Amino acid sequence: MNYSAKRNGWAVLTLAILTLFTSTSFSQEIKLGKYSQEELEMTSCSFEPEAPAIVLGEQGVSFFSRSLLVTEIKRRIKVFDSEKAKDQADITIRYYVGDDGDIESISGLKAQVMNYENGKEETTKLSKSDFFDSDVGNGYKEIRFTFPEVKAGSILEYEYKVYSKSITFIDGWGFQNDIPTVFSRYKIDIPEHLDYRFLGQGENFVLANQNQESKFGKNEWVLTNLRSIKPEPYMNNFVDYLDRIEFQLAGYKDFSNNGHYESYLGSWQKLADELFSIDNFKSYFRNNVAKDLQEVQVEGDSDLAKATNIYKYIKENYRLNDERGFIPSQSGKRLIDGKMGSETDLNLLFMAMLRAHGIQADPLLISTKGNGRSFLVQFPFVTQFNRLIIQVIIDGEPVYADTSDEHMPFGYLPLNSHVKGGFLVMEKDSGLINVSLDHKSGIKQMVDITFNEDSVHYDHAVRYLDYDAVDFLQEHEGLALEDPEQWFELKENAKVIDFNAEKSVDKYLKVESKFAVCSPFDTSTEMLLINPIMVARHKENPFKVDERNFPVDFKYLLSDNYIATIHVPEGYVLDDFPEQLAISMPGGLAKFMYFPRESKVDNLLRINVKFEINSEIVRASDYQGLKAFMEFLVNKLQEPVILKKETAMVSEAE
Repeated sequence: MNYSAKRNGWAVLTLAILTLFTSTSFSQEIKLGKYSQEELEMTSCSFEPEAPAIVLGEQGVSFFSRSLLVTEIKRRIKVFDSEKAKDQADITIRYYVGDDGDIESISGLKAQVMNYENGKEETTKLSKSDFFDSDVGNGYKEIRFTFPEVKAGSILEYEYKVYSKSITFIDGWGFQNDIPTVFSRYKIDIPEHLDYRFLGQGENFVLANQNQESKFGKNEWVLTNLRSIKPEPYMNNFVDYLDRIEFQLAGYKDFSNNGHYESYLGSWQKLADELFSIDNFKSYFRNNVAKDLQEVQVEGDSDLAKATNIYKYIKENYRLNDERGFIPSQSGKRLIDGKMGSETDLNLLFMAMLRAHGIQADPLLISTKGNGRSFLVQFPFVTQFNRLIIQVIIDGEPVYADTSDEHMPFGYLPLNSHVKGGFLVMEKDSGLINVSLDHKSGIKQMVDITFNEDSVHYDHAVRYLDYDAVDFLQEHEGLALEDPEQWFELKENAKVIDFNAEKSVDKYLKVESKFAVCSPFDTSTEMLLINPIMVARHKENPFKVDERNFPVDFKYLLSDNYIATIHVPEGYVLDDFPEQLAISMPGGLAKFMYFPRESKVDNLLRINVKFEINSEIVRASDYQGLKAFMEFLVNKLQEPVILKKETAMVSEAE
């Protein structure tokens, strides 16, 4: 599967020297209409038996010919279940033509479906009239077609060539598909005149090719027996971890200058200088914008207080539009007059206002989660970034901010912007920096459980900290809780009463909630089962499948603490309660502790529960351990405390 990178004007290089290159090709391992006996007889995928179809093989072969990069692509699919795999018959080939309409083109498209019946191969070939080419906007076109006569056992295959003028950043190859893949192969022949950096990622790819270095000449990568790409809990950004190989041009030999080597990447500062050469970008650093912003009165007796109030001022006085990208859509002066702009516009204005009031602030370009990069390329290549946020220096320490989210206070970032690094853009000394977010998210809960005449009362005080507070505010669009019974997933006849929530921001964002849960209590019942932990982060194990392809992304670090106190009612005794448990994953990735303590003097049971996630990302190789860990945790939280009537205890003794 070939995943196209996002492109703009930075990504295309036209070099006269390319006309000197000769065409290079490879022998092809996949040939349309030529099948092995194993392919014909295959009825299921050995390593993913439930799969409705499988990619028998796919390959891409790239080479340079005159002024173009040519990539020959072939793909073969076998169908096991025609109903469940019917979407595999619909093929879409997307390609990028750019503003001028000629960056990429497709030719030589052939497609056919073969059904093997009664020992005979029956092949149906598609004609040109079956292929539909359409413009889908933003410089992209698509060719679409549908295979006919698809049934169980059908083999679908197609091939085509992509001609591209874009050689600065080569998309390369993505190795995984939404169905399992027997093998996926990519080859490229790089002339010695071009100096490319190889950009590989994905756990399978890295393990298989960890010793392969960047070099010119023929290069080949093959991955086999790849499981299908499926949605997985706690991984909304799987595209960042797909196995793939890309290429970035670092430099070339200029034949018009005696073969002198010319660096194309340059330096991080050169890249920053190019950004500053864009007039809209530069405008936010100009004195006329600073002068207008200095006239705005900003309260606060510290840089933190001033920065917080400036952040609020931008969010309260400027409206956000739907424009995207890290290049500003308008000048700072125009934004001040119009009061509406893009995420980047508003963030740059926030930076300009901070600077106007004596606080150091600079733009930071990042690649958000879901942009396709688990790690930044360590070379000055701008297309790896897709968002601009602001680094603010408060008391000598960096604080990161983005004005685009309604419920994010100063110093907080949208969860898809929780990254490990970014490109700090400055007039001098620009470069990659590490990003560290100092937050302590978690749920702190205290519940006091008492028994009245005909009801059980669970009096709660629950505090949501940091990004758990953000989640609460986003889910309820503020502090309102329209249906608390549904929110807490209460059993029938249980009610929430006196719910109240308040938001505060000191060093960290907090939402403090207080409420009581009341449920009926039959005094004639001889045995009571009490679940002391009603507000739990996990009421069931989110990790149910046996295999995992991608890391688990918990989004942020967290530390939960639940304290429950059960007051044993008159006429009852404490019969049984869960045993103490303390477990930890290797390396301390996650910890869980359950500590019950009985006080016979006060006739009560106090339970203290702690749960920690100490790494946002848990590797797929650690999935089995995490799954078992969560199973222990969920089962423990579901164990009831058992109370028995004293009369029943006496009868049993007799």
